[in-house]
Amino acid sequence: MFVSRRKLLKLTGSAAAALAVLPFTNRSYLFAGSVANAITSDVDPQLPPEAPPTPLGRVADWAVQIRSGTTQKSDLIRLARRDELLPLYEQLTGDALFIHNNVWYKTDGGYAYSAFVQPVQDKKNTPEPERAKSKFWGEITVPFADALIEANPKAARTTRLYYTSVYRVIDATQDADDQWWYRLQDGVTHNPGPYIAAKALRRIDPSELTPVHPDVAPDRKRIEVNLTKQILHAYEDDKLLLTSRTATGYGEHETPIGTFRIIRKRMSSRMIGGEGNDYYDLPGVPFPSYFTASAVAIHGAYWHNDFGRPRSHGCVNVPADVARWIWRWTMPEMAYDEVEIRTAKNEPATKVVVS
Repeated sequence: MFVSRRKLLKLTGSAAAALAVLPFTNRSYLFAGSVANAITSDVDPQLPPEAPPTPLGRVADWAVQIRSGTTQKSDLIRLARRDELLPLYEQLTGDALFIHNNVWYKTDGGYAYSAFVQPVQDKKNTPEPERAKSKFWGEITVPFADALIEANPKAARTTRLYYTSVYRVIDATQDADDQWWYRLQDGVTHNPGPYIAAKALRRIDPSELTPVHPDVAPDRKRIEVNLTKQILHAYEDDKLLLTSRTATGYGEHETPIGTFRIIRKRMSSRMIGGEGNDYYDLPGVPFPSYFTASAVAIHGAYWHNDFGRPRSHGCVNVPADVARWIWRWTMPEMAYDEVEIRTAKNEPATKVVVS
C-alpha cells in the first residue's frame, strides 16, 4: 500500500522528513531512503481523517459532485462547477472511484472526490516592480488569475492562469488606481504578452532553482518510470532519492517505452494540442524536462489531481514540486536567466528509463 504522509512522518522522524518531504497534492509522495522500498501501487486502507494538503481546493474538471458521504451511493448534494473554490476541512478515505485513489475531501455541505479537485493556496504577494525591470521567473500563488490584454482590471481576458503555473515577468506598470501589474512573456507567449495583477504572482528567487547534487556525474543519475504502477523513481547509483506517482500517456498517446536521456529543458511551456473534445491549451506548464524529440517530457500538472493512472497525451505528469526537483536534479544544468537549453549530441545527460 502507499504510505500516508502521516505514516511517513512517523517512520522517518521529523528531522529527516523536513528534508525528504515537500508540500504538494495528496497521494503523491516525495521522500528518500528505505521507506520508499515499502511502497506498492495499492490505495491506502481506511485511515482516520487527517488535515487536507491545502485549505482550499479548485474544481479542476467541468464539475465535481458534492455528496453527503464518501461513497458514490451517498446522496448528491450539488454540483460544484469548474474553478469554484471549495474550503477543505479534512482528507479521508472512501470509495475508490478510480482504483488507484480512495481519497475524499470534506468541504461545505459534503464530500468531494479528490481526483477532480486541485489543492491550492490563496497567497497574495507584495509587488516587486524594480526587479521586474531586469526580468524574473514567477509562479502563480492564488487559485487562478486572469491574464488581460492591458494593465487594466476592465481589459479583455486572454487566458486564465492557474496555481503553480510558471511565467517570465518582463516588466511592471501601474494602472490608474496605482495597482501594480506584471507583463508576462515565456510560458504564455513568445513575445511580450498579457498582464496580470502583480499580487497573484510570486518571484522565484534564483536560490530556489540551484542544481541538486551537481557534483554527481550524469551517468550516476537515472530516472525510472514504471507505466504499469504509475510510479517514478530517481536514483543516484542504487540510492533511491525520490518517488512520485505519475499520470502518463493513455490510448493512442501512450508514453514511449525505452531508454532515453534529457535532451531539452525549459522553465515553463505553453502546451497546445489535440482537436475537438481532445483539444488542450495549457499555459505555464512548470519545469518540463524533455526526453524525446517528439517533446515528451516530465513536467508539473495543475489541471488535475489524478496522479496514479494514465491520462496524459504522452508526457509524464507529476506534481509541480516534483517537477521542479527533477528539473534541478537532472543534467545538464540550466541557468536562471535562460528560457530553454538543448543538450548537445555528445553532452552528458541524465538517463530516463520508461518500462
